Amino acid sequence: MSLFLDSFVWGLLLAAPLWWLAWRLHLAYWVPRLLSLLRRRSVRLPAQLQPLVLLGKRQQDREGRRA
Repeated sequence: MSLFLDSFVWGLLLAAPLWWLAWRLHLAYWVPRLLSLLRRRSVRLPAQLQPLVLLGKRQQDREGRRA
């Protein structure tokens, strides 16, 4: 029982400053955004749409109409 209480106290002593640091640095906001940037995948388009899209921007016809 003593070992459990010692482990519990040490866990609290270590977890409280780490939680405060995570809260202070807004890690709940930044970590998902950084992970999504690391996991960014290229988009595969169907063959009929590939001529219409270049670098994520829609190409327009020469007359100015939308494609």
